[in-house]
Amino acid sequence: MNFAINNYGRIFVGNDKLYKEKKHKRNFKDWNKKEALLQTYDKKNGQIINSLVREIYGYMNMYKDLDNEDVMYVEKKLSTLEGKASRMVRDIINASQTENEIVLIRKHLENLRKFLFIMNYRNRQRWSQFADEKFDSTTWALLQKHMEEHKLKKAHEVWLQNIRGILETPHNDIKDDSRIFSVDRMDYQLRMVDCFLVIWQAGDNDEFIITNNGFGIFEGFTGIGPTGPFQFAYHWFYVISPKLVLVLCNHGLRSEFIESTFSKSILADAPHPLAKVKYAPISESSRSTGGTTFDERLRCMGLERTENDTLTFPFAKISSDTVSLVNSILLNETKPDLILTFLSPSYLYKTIAKYHKHKEVGLHERDFTGLKRMLFKELNKTHEEDLNLRKNIPDGRINTWTVREIDSNR
Repeated sequence: MNFAINNYGRIFVGNDKLYKEKKHKRNFKDWNKKEALLQTYDKKNGQIINSLVREIYGYMNMYKDLDNEDVMYVEKKLSTLEGKASRMVRDIINASQTENEIVLIRKHLENLRKFLFIMNYRNRQRWSQFADEKFDSTTWALLQKHMEEHKLKKAHEVWLQNIRGILETPHNDIKDDSRIFSVDRMDYQLRMVDCFLVIWQAGDNDEFIITNNGFGIFEGFTGIGPTGPFQFAYHWFYVISPKLVLVLCNHGLRSEFIESTFSKSILADAPHPLAKVKYAPISESSRSTGGTTFDERLRCMGLERTENDTLTFPFAKISSDTVSLVNSILLNETKPDLILTFLSPSYLYKTIAKYHKHKEVGLHERDFTGLKRMLFKELNKTHEEDLNLRKNIPDGRINTWTVREIDSNR
């Protein structure tokens, strides 16, 4: 599924049959997005190239052996959610170019959070885990019990049912939807409900990169506990443009709650401004009961969280070193099938050079020697030769870094 931002809309329809339906196709006809080109580095081929979006990030056979009727239903629900989320992303990017903050409505923000989770949940690694049944013994036992309760025969049927459940269920009720595997419900709650959002903005001379497995990468640590493997995240990263990254932050990083434990985050000193909330008016007869302790405290003040509340998020400018750390975290988690999308060859060269100096990232020592050598060659060509990398594009095609794809099938 394609992710195009800035001056272009998005295609979220991974299924060709659905894309060809008139009511979906008309939403995309103005931008020729299926032909959009990216400036990318493909590690397998050892080349820096301009390539079609679908050729670079398309995933094959994601829905193999699954019921086609269920698949089409999920794809249509996804395309609806995508449309809502993409408008928010465009609004955020446009506002960042002229304003210091952006005002978002809570119900729209909840759609965006749900979208971010599904994008990460649909990546190749997560899907393969279900398709190949690669789970630790504790999780596998829980999954088998879940399959028995819901009369599912294969693990990847759970994967599809989870997506369907998340799409159909209100954001705050997902934790209670038994159709969704309990481990994934907990993951959604911890990340999409309990974490607070900040928007980091790179400076004029800095930029974020994109890697094919980097949407939703976290900064934290992993380990083995009494019940099996676990992970603890300080930050989750979702790069949406060369200048902006959405960051979901553990609540321990709030200034009023911060403890010594959180000083272990390599980004603890980066800005973590909280959104300013304006609660929408609500009548006495419409007030709800229950909820969290925070909800009870709000009601005591005559307030209540509603879908029409507004939240004002500042664009938090971050230092060059912080941008470099975020990029290094993305590079550190790359796989042998790395595809890297970038804006400036010169900045990418500097990013790679700095990666090996950021020991605090817990380096896996990824080897970017080949890419660094190619960039060095390109940067030392004559002006005319250097421009060929960007200008040798067929007529009628789009050349923009801001078109990206997270996950798709054909």
